[in-house]
Amino acid sequence: MITLLLATLEEARPLQAALKTEEVTGQPFTTFAFPPQGARPGGEMVISGMGGIKAAAATEYAIGSRGARIVVNPGICGTISSRLKPGDICRIRETADGDALLLGNTSSGLPLHLSGGWDNLPTARLASVTEPVFGGERRERLSAHAELVDMEGHAVAQACAHHSIPCILLKGVSDLADDSGREHLLRNLEAVSVSVAKRVVEGLPHIGPSSGGRLAKAAHFVKIEHTIFSLPLIFAGAWIGSKGQWPGFRLLALIALAGLGARALGMAMNRILDRRIDLLNPRTAGRELPSGRMTPAQAWGIAGTGLAVYLAACAALGPVCLKLSPIPAFVLITYSVLKRLSSLCHFGIGVCLALGPLGAYVAVTGSTDASAPIVLLALFTFCWISGFDIIYALQDLESDRRNGVHSLPARLGHTGAQWMAGLVHLVAVAAAVLLWRLTGGGITASVALTAMIADFTAAYHQRIPLPVRFFPISAIAGIAGALIPLLGGFP
Repeated sequence: MITLLLATLEEARPLQAALKTEEVTGQPFTTFAFPPQGARPGGEMVISGMGGIKAAAATEYAIGSRGARIVVNPGICGTISSRLKPGDICRIRETADGDALLLGNTSSGLPLHLSGGWDNLPTARLASVTEPVFGGERRERLSAHAELVDMEGHAVAQACAHHSIPCILLKGVSDLADDSGREHLLRNLEAVSVSVAKRVVEGLPHIGPSSGGRLAKAAHFVKIEHTIFSLPLIFAGAWIGSKGQWPGFRLLALIALAGLGARALGMAMNRILDRRIDLLNPRTAGRELPSGRMTPAQAWGIAGTGLAVYLAACAALGPVCLKLSPIPAFVLITYSVLKRLSSLCHFGIGVCLALGPLGAYVAVTGSTDASAPIVLLALFTFCWISGFDIIYALQDLESDRRNGVHSLPARLGHTGAQWMAGLVHLVAVAAAVLLWRLTGGGITASVALTAMIADFTAAYHQRIPLPVRFFPISAIAGIAGALIPLLGGFP
C-alpha cells in the first residue's frame, strides 16, 4: 500500500480534496484513506506533525501498523541554493541530518532511489534540521552541503531505509530560508501545497506495487487456494447422491467447474462490494482493489467470468441444475451486503458453502428430493464455515466497530463471539456424528470424525494465531468432515 506522509493538515488539504480522502478514526496519528481511481492506486495519508521525531514515529506507524509498502513524503521546504526559487518542486535524491552537518559530520547522507512517477522533476539534496532555518550562519553552513532544508524528510527516509521500504520525497519551495522566510512561507504555503498536490496526483499511477501476471493476480484476488474449503464437501455431496458409487469423471469435472465458477463469482463480488470497507481496515487495505493493484473493471470481469463458467457448467449438468442455478448465484452475489445490515452476516457465507454439496447432490440425482445424509452434510457445512467466519472476524473487531460494520465480534466482544462460534460448531459436530452413523461408520470414517473434532478444538486454542485458526485449521476440519461419508460407505 502507498502511504503519503505529510507534516501538517495545511499542507495536506489540497491532496485531501484531489484524492477524496476519508478519515480513519481511532488512530494515534491523523490518518485518511483514499480510494483508487482509474490507473491511480488507493492508499493512505498520515499527518505526522512537525519535526523529525514525530515524522519518524509516524513513518514507523505507517509501516508497522498500516502496512505501508511505499512511502511518499510531500511537503514544503526552504531553499538555500541560488538555483532554486519559491514555487519550484524537486524530487530529493539524497537526504542528510542537518544538525549533524552543522556539527561537522558530513557522512550522514542517505541516497534515495529515483525511479518512479516523477522522473521529470529536478532533483536536489535535502538537509533536515530540528529548528527551522531563517537566515544567519546556519543557512550559510548548510548551503555548502544541501540545496533545500526542512524538518522531517531525513527522518522519514531513515525510518523507511530501516524497513527496506521505498521512500520518495517531493518538496515544494515556499521560501528562501532567509530573514524574510517566515513571511514568505506563510504567504506561499497554500499555493505551493496546491502545486505539490498536483504533482503527487500526476505521479501516483506510475508507482503502484507490481503484483505479478494477470492470472496470478486473479488467482490471489479470489483466493483460489481456499477452494480447498469447498471442493471436498461438494464431492461428498455427489458421493451421497450416487449412494457410494463412482458418479463418473465427466459429472465430477462439471461439478468442480461449477464450484470454481461460483467461488470466483462470490469472492469477486465480496471484494467489489467491500472495497470501501477494506480500504478503512489496516488488515485489508492492501488488497487488490483498495490498493489499486486491480481496477474495478478487472474485478467485474472476474465476477462475470465466474458467473459464465458457473452457468455453463450448470447447463451441462442438466435442466434441473440450470433451472435452480439463479438461487446460488443470487446468494453469492448479495451475501456480502449482510455485514451492513446484521451481525448475523457470518451465516451468509454458511449458506453459500452449504449450497455446494446440495447442488452436487442434485446434479447426480437429477432431483430435489433430499435424503437425510445430504441434509446433515449441508448442515455441517453451514455451521462449520459460519463458526470459523465468526472466529476470523475477531481480527477486525475494533475496525468493525469504528467503521460501523456489523459482525458478532463487534456486537458481542471477543469472548461472547467465541462462545457463539463454539455453539455453532457444536451443532456441526452433532451433524457430523449423525452423518457418520447414517453413512455406515467404520474405522476410517471414525478416524476422519476424530480428526475433525480435534481441529474444531484447536480453533479455540488461544495461543494459535487467528489467521492460522481460519486457514489451514478450518480447511482441515472441512476436509475431515467431507471424508466421513466418502470413507464410511453406505449400508
